[in-house]
Amino acid sequence: MKLLLGRPAFTLLAAAVLLMAPSLVLGTLPSHSSPQNLTYAEQFAEQFRNGVLYPRWLADSFDGLGSPAFYFYPPGAFWVDALLNLATFGTLSTSYCLSFSSLLLLWASGLAMHTWLRAEKTSPQTAVFGALAYMVAPYHLLDHYYRGAYAEFGAYAVLPVVMLAIGQIADKRRPGPALLAVAYAALPIMHLPTSLLISLTALPMYVLYRGWRLGVAGRAAAFFARCALGGVLGLGLAAVYLIPALTLQDWIPADTLWQGYYQIDYWFLLTPQRWPQPTDMMQIITWIAAAYGIAAIGVLMVLARPGLRRGWVTEPAAWAFICIICLLLIAGVLPSFWKLPFVAKVQFPWRLMIVVEFAGITALCLMPWPVPSRALSYVFVIAIITVVPGIGAIVPGVILRMQVALAQHEVPSDLSTFEPAGFPQKEDGKYADLFLEPLEGVPPIACTPVARVCSVSTSSFDRLRVDLDADAPTKIVLRRFYYPLWRLDPILPVIATDPLRLVSFTAPAGRYTYNLRRVMVPAEKWGWAISGLSLVLLMTCLAMQRYRRRM
Repeated sequence: MKLLLGRPAFTLLAAAVLLMAPSLVLGTLPSHSSPQNLTYAEQFAEQFRNGVLYPRWLADSFDGLGSPAFYFYPPGAFWVDALLNLATFGTLSTSYCLSFSSLLLLWASGLAMHTWLRAEKTSPQTAVFGALAYMVAPYHLLDHYYRGAYAEFGAYAVLPVVMLAIGQIADKRRPGPALLAVAYAALPIMHLPTSLLISLTALPMYVLYRGWRLGVAGRAAAFFARCALGGVLGLGLAAVYLIPALTLQDWIPADTLWQGYYQIDYWFLLTPQRWPQPTDMMQIITWIAAAYGIAAIGVLMVLARPGLRRGWVTEPAAWAFICIICLLLIAGVLPSFWKLPFVAKVQFPWRLMIVVEFAGITALCLMPWPVPSRALSYVFVIAIITVVPGIGAIVPGVILRMQVALAQHEVPSDLSTFEPAGFPQKEDGKYADLFLEPLEGVPPIACTPVARVCSVSTSSFDRLRVDLDADAPTKIVLRRFYYPLWRLDPILPVIATDPLRLVSFTAPAGRYTYNLRRVMVPAEKWGWAISGLSLVLLMTCLAMQRYRRRM
């Protein structure tokens, strides 16, 4: 035991291997989003290996029609997968590469939690046990095995670093603002909905708590200013992703992400009559949430006992309150919160479970142990008993997915959300209902009227070459989805056909070669410019700090 606790990195890696064993042995298991993960990871990694450092356009998606998925989908976790693919020289299949990438993300979450807990002055043993608890936290594993929420799974590794940076700023450690900037940038790049929820709950509550603890108004104001600086720089660093993702949503039917099945008030824990079928995952989350709520109440009861200095104003109490507040939000007790701008677009209130698990485990690790009375110990026993049904339901679900993986290979797929705006959608369809049947049999290129030469070839991931020889003006339709990212050389207007939203242009009579290419739209340029400027400012701040230390 001492050997394991003395080598936390090794211990956490061993735990990650055990927790990911089904995926490491069988590859990516079937889950809600596994078909999309396979599609995105394969194309993202292929482009990354070929020198495209930030792949946004996926040419092979939608059966070769193409998708702008990574103009909107956060790329962070897929960069991890692409780097692993590069490091292994592409020898791992996409399925196994994703599994090992998930292993790295799980391990990173444990290391980050361990670092956070050690910074909070917990004992080495408590820090290891807390990191293990964070890794094995039920919703954390549910994210991987049930939901296949690969991007959200990666956010678990970033949240402890964000809170660590806040603590460093409060303690006047020089790297604090820079660490906050980098960590806060990584949060939306890993998963945008989760970053929004964290930014409205745990982050401001913890910043206010640490500022209040400083006591002196001047010190608190300086602390808030440094936190704001780190946060603004973080948003600037993430602008390369955020600006296109937030400003280009008229390209796609973005409203399908938060309407119908994804309407947020369908998923509150206290409204089971609204839960869409099947309800097994919601029942698991409810048991898990109840267990964390009981444990957080137990922490407050311990801290409220007579003789304990400061009791409810200590850090474990702060985290217990954060845990409870987030649980109330997930339950739907405060529905007005979910009507705030953008918040209703996060789809599922239980995405906040990442904060619940982080806050609950932190509170348990920071509270004074052992529990002073038998009556209080019963509270934590009840919490353990309550979580058992949730964990017990996860295990057979994992076994079932293993059996399915042994019987058949997962078929990659896309998200209908990234089809062009105006493309026909199935009524009451879900994200995997692509409705591509009208495009079956559509040729790679069609010329009207028929031309002597009318051919198309692919020269790279985002370029098409069209050869034309015609006696009259010719309308050309390419089997490629239209988005405003396309430009034609020589320059001609490019429009979308109706209703299938394919690339179309009219060429004059004669013999021509046209190149259809993806260009960097203004939102991309602004994103790169702001991120670049933010990086320069961050490096300048770090250089000035180093210079001052030498003076």
